Amino acid sequence: MNWFDSRVWLAGILLASGAYIAGAHVQKGADERAFDAERTRLALSAVVDQVKAVDRARAEEQRRTEAQTEIANVAKQDADVARADARAAGDAADRLRQRVDQLLTAARSAKDPGPAVSSPGQPSGDPLDVLVDVLGRSDRTSGILASYADQLKIAGLACERSYDALRGD
Repeated sequence: MNWFDSRVWLAGILLASGAYIAGAHVQKGADERAFDAERTRLALSAVVDQVKAVDRARAEEQRRTEAQTEIANVAKQDADVARADARAAGDAADRLRQRVDQLLTAARSAKDPGPAVSSPGQPSGDPLDVLVDVLGRSDRTSGILASYADQLKIAGLACERSYDALRGD
């Protein structure tokens, strides 16, 4: 056989083509494995990022829920304190009204030995009775307005604290 023989060239070409095809096949397998590994790594990274994001969202939701619960508890305590203060003020006002009634009865008995004509809350023509009635009504109205103002203040402060808590301040 001679180097110029076509069979030698044909064998060399077939051998080189076979080696090229085998190498290309091996390289294609390696490329596919590398691509699969990269795709798996990216998918796992995305899943880890998603789990972290869900955990952060849950933690934020829990923080907000705890803050809202605490704010509601503080508002309830404030309302309880305001109601107790209102009851104490109402009791003091009742004692004051009783004392005024006693003084009014004493003033009438000193002025007129006859029985008092009007009952408390129903003014007669006497200016003292009118004054007592006006002051009594004024006191009751003030109590109602104070109770309403307390409710508004407590609700407003709770709203403000809720807003600040949701903003994360």
